[in-house]
Amino acid sequence: MADHNYDEINKLLFKYKAGNDSALYELYEFYKPLFISSVKRILYKEPRLSPYREDILGDTLFVFIKLIDQYDPKLSYFSYFLSTRIDINLFRYISDKYFTKEESVEEVEFIEQYDDPFNKIDNVICIHQAFEKLNDKSKEVIQVYFFEQLDQKEASEKLGITQGAFSKRLSKALEQMKNILGKDFLFD
Repeated sequence: MADHNYDEINKLLFKYKAGNDSALYELYEFYKPLFISSVKRILYKEPRLSPYREDILGDTLFVFIKLIDQYDPKLSYFSYFLSTRIDINLFRYISDKYFTKEESVEEVEFIEQYDDPFNKIDNVICIHQAFEKLNDKSKEVIQVYFFEQLDQKEASEKLGITQGAFSKRLSKALEQMKNILGKDFLFD
């Protein structure tokens, strides 16, 4: 399922909501690396949970189902929705399950400490792989604009083209990147 795109994920979500449990397990397996990363981050922030590592990984299924029920496809892509909510929802679930109220780590403290190095690394890898698939002209405009941080006028002068031509190449290069990365990749 590694090559599933936005539409295929939504079809599986629809099938699951219609009662097809195999669709849920297919989705779960697809997102399992995300769940493993989430468990690792939580265990890093709350080492007292380490003895429950395997149980917590199993708990991700319950949280996953809860998040599927909350998901509204009109508001965002599912991968984005899931990746921005899995950690805190899983943390709440396991805190309630494994700690008494007195033992619980403050949720606010967890959120303030939260840094997501795994998703940052995954995003960099995906963007680099997409960049490598571009033609030389597209790579060149992205290189000077984003990596060398030249404005369009400076970049066009460096490349020996008009600013209008540079702008068109940059737009085309970014569109190619979006197509390579797919609709379900987060773009800001």
